[in-house]
Amino acid sequence: MKNLKVDTASKHKHIASQEDQLLKCMKCGTCLSVCPLYAEIRYEPASARGRVALIEAVKLGKLDLSEAFRKNINFCLNCKSCVEACPSGVRADDLILCARADLVELGKFTFLERLIFRHLIKRGRLLPPVARWATFVGTLANKILPKKNPLTLFLPFPDGWKERIYPKIAKKPFRKRVPEVVTTKNPKMRVGYFYGCGTNLVYPEVGEAMVKVLTHNDCEVVIPKNQVCCGTSIYNSGDFKTGIKHARKNLKIFKDAQVDCIVVNCGSCGLTLKKEYQELLGVDFDIPVYDISEFLTEVIDMKSDFRTPNGETVITYHDSCHLNRGQGIKSEPRKILMELPGIKFVEMKEADRCCGGGGSFHLKYYPISKGIMRKKLDNLEPIDADFLVTGCPGCMMRFEETFRQKGLKQKVKNTIQLLADSYPDDENPNK
Repeated sequence: MKNLKVDTASKHKHIASQEDQLLKCMKCGTCLSVCPLYAEIRYEPASARGRVALIEAVKLGKLDLSEAFRKNINFCLNCKSCVEACPSGVRADDLILCARADLVELGKFTFLERLIFRHLIKRGRLLPPVARWATFVGTLANKILPKKNPLTLFLPFPDGWKERIYPKIAKKPFRKRVPEVVTTKNPKMRVGYFYGCGTNLVYPEVGEAMVKVLTHNDCEVVIPKNQVCCGTSIYNSGDFKTGIKHARKNLKIFKDAQVDCIVVNCGSCGLTLKKEYQELLGVDFDIPVYDISEFLTEVIDMKSDFRTPNGETVITYHDSCHLNRGQGIKSEPRKILMELPGIKFVEMKEADRCCGGGGSFHLKYYPISKGIMRKKLDNLEPIDADFLVTGCPGCMMRFEETFRQKGLKQKVKNTIQLLADSYPDDENPNK
């Protein structure tokens, strides 16, 4: 593929907007010590320092926006470990996403990405049937095609595809299981619920748990049916323009709903609405946004009228990267879990270490994702937990697949599900 010369500032305008971040980097290498990707493959360009150096070379006109540059820039989990550890406060995550945006604007955007991000996700109603079809085709191919079938040369089969266990797509997505407004007696707040793609397509039971918990805590829940994907997978791939369209559409939808605030149960969706719409895409999303654990512990006085448990359940908690490092939410979900009766909470070593999911990262680089997950399993094994609990549907899918592959007894749940299970069943005619 012909390289695109970097000969004007306009060709790297997004990188140029982050020049102050480039100047901060001291090349000290602290980021290498925390990067799960570097720990797995020991490849300098896969570290934050390596990628910052590549981006700096582009900014100075010493490097082309080549295919090799694109591959190195895309080879990142966006776990934000480097940002948390950096003594100079370099936002390597923003730098990398801005470099991707410049690549996309120069035409380095695959046909498959265009199809998914600009057409399929835009038409949200198509997602459930297409997801079910894609899962069926992937599972069927897994069973009937040999590992080195020539077909894999022409279709987008990533490395490790033969090992995959695909998530089960719900027969009825969450958005079709609930009314647009779920009322309760004497509501204290009118809360908008942004459910996200993972809950809608794969874990509708998490959405139902959210509605139960919110109504039990005297909140009227508004669930706009025309809300669209938050866009994190879109702008993380560099398509800022499409991401901005999603941001503006969601802002209008929830403003029209006249909600007091928005709650989410996905770390990535929460980070997107709360911070990255404004900081990366320049869209002022001026409605208060809270992760559900943050909302219950910081905004309202969460009820504790729990029912009597049957025996003891051992759990441990995995910190989603975008919930913990992205939003700074770490103690809130633990506070909820430790309050539940019949729950024995055991802290996992390196609970905040990335699971290797990284949004679409595990779809493209599955063998490496497995290696990163292996370290999580090593830390999980001594606990002998009944449930691994987390605050992100993406992490849930990654752990669930791994547990099924390994034949492990552990199950995966969202924090809000355990809380909902601890509450008595409310008689709500709108459910």
